[in-house]
Amino acid sequence: MNLFLHILIHILLGFLAGIISWQIYKKDLHAHWQVFLVFFSALASGVAVDLDHFIDYFLAFGFQFNFDYFLSGYQFLKSDKIYIFFHAWEYVVIFVILAVILRKILAKAIFFSLALGLFFHLSADCLLNEGMRQQAYSMVYRIKNNFDVESLVTVEHWQEHIKLKENVNFNQ
Repeated sequence: MNLFLHILIHILLGFLAGIISWQIYKKDLHAHWQVFLVFFSALASGVAVDLDHFIDYFLAFGFQFNFDYFLSGYQFLKSDKIYIFFHAWEYVVIFVILAVILRKILAKAIFFSLALGLFFHLSADCLLNEGMRQQAYSMVYRIKNNFDVESLVTVEHWQEHIKLKENVNFNQ
């Protein structure tokens, strides 16, 4: 899928999560900044989660940034690892638990919004990223499999990964 379209989907879903959160909590929150914070929390968790791709890139290449390599996902080719530390269903569960147990309405609303934004993001990724196994969006599963690409992607995607890796010169 085109990267621009992929990002646009995440932004739109982040807005949707923000609107849903705003609708749920607007009558319980008394200040406009609180409503904005709840909306922004959902939007941010739905979009900013992708910043973890930079972590994968810098772990693979250090601090010499090549924009084309980044956009092509070459960090995964070079390292044969998929860390994406923020892409994990476990965080959704933790955020929901916090939203349930916290007493202050603003804290409840923020953690619910974070959970919803991340839920939408991960749901979209599960549908859009055909090469990833569904369980690969679990941090526990990734840790258990040492973050190895081969364990986290489909057999077909792994075969494509190997072929592409043979044809990429990382010393350019």
